Amino acid sequence: MRRYRVEGPCPELGMVLAKMTAELAPGEEAVVESRWRYVATDLAKSAGLVRMSVVDVKEGPGGVFEIRVRKLG
Repeated sequence: MRRYRVEGPCPELGMVLAKMTAELAPGEEAVVESRWRYVATDLAKSAGLVRMSVVDVKEGPGGVFEIRVRKLG
């Protein structure tokens, strides 16, 4: 499973979304890691625009959010 990291605020999230859209095959899942809570919210709001869905959101150790997404076919 591919992993992507969002280290800071915009425009980094947009760049990671563009990269995921280009790299993931339909049905493939990936994890986006970030310390920023808004990343999970923004991904949920914009996932449909780039043909993805948010599968799961977890807050891991050290306050790092892990957002699992799936590219739609």
